[in-house]
Amino acid sequence: MRLDEKWIREHLPEDCRNDRLDWFGGLYLDGLTVMSEGERGDPDTVRYEAKDEEDLKWWQLDVICHFAGTADKSKVWRWYRDHAENGEWYYIEHRHYDYDAIEDARLPGFERYLRNLKYAFPEDFFKEKVEMYTGLMNRWFLSPHWGYDFEKLCFIEISHSREYSSDFDKSAEINDHNIVKVVD
Repeated sequence: MRLDEKWIREHLPEDCRNDRLDWFGGLYLDGLTVMSEGERGDPDTVRYEAKDEEDLKWWQLDVICHFAGTADKSKVWRWYRDHAENGEWYYIEHRHYDYDAIEDARLPGFERYLRNLKYAFPEDFFKEKVEMYTGLMNRWFLSPHWGYDFEKLCFIEISHSREYSSDFDKSAEINDHNIVKVVD
């Protein structure tokens, strides 16, 4: 797939302008339509239909923003899943932590993506994506747990609610009997 590499790099934050841009494996262009190569004999499918060349560039930049840069995985979570037994999770609990919630592996990547968008895209597009990704982060909470700090460009905890177990069991996932180890 052809890329306007110079334009894309100009629209990325400085710290990731030299990152690789080849995130389009299995995709090809049919005019302005991005096609995905069929999987194991399945037919090729439409991935994105661009209105014009400009729209295609912005779509490509949006895709690259998901992967460019380094995700901050340094923060400590209060509860880490240790193992499952009889369909129930068991946790390690940290006494000193940054986040009160259960470790969510999506958070560093979501934050990186949104920071990249803030740099390159119009404010209304950025705010729409923040709202969408905040909704994804709050998916397993009965009351909203995550908000977004627009100054620090990161998610913040806005409640002490806990994740619920499933759509069929709305009880909080962590129970005292599920803590297998406490770490200072």
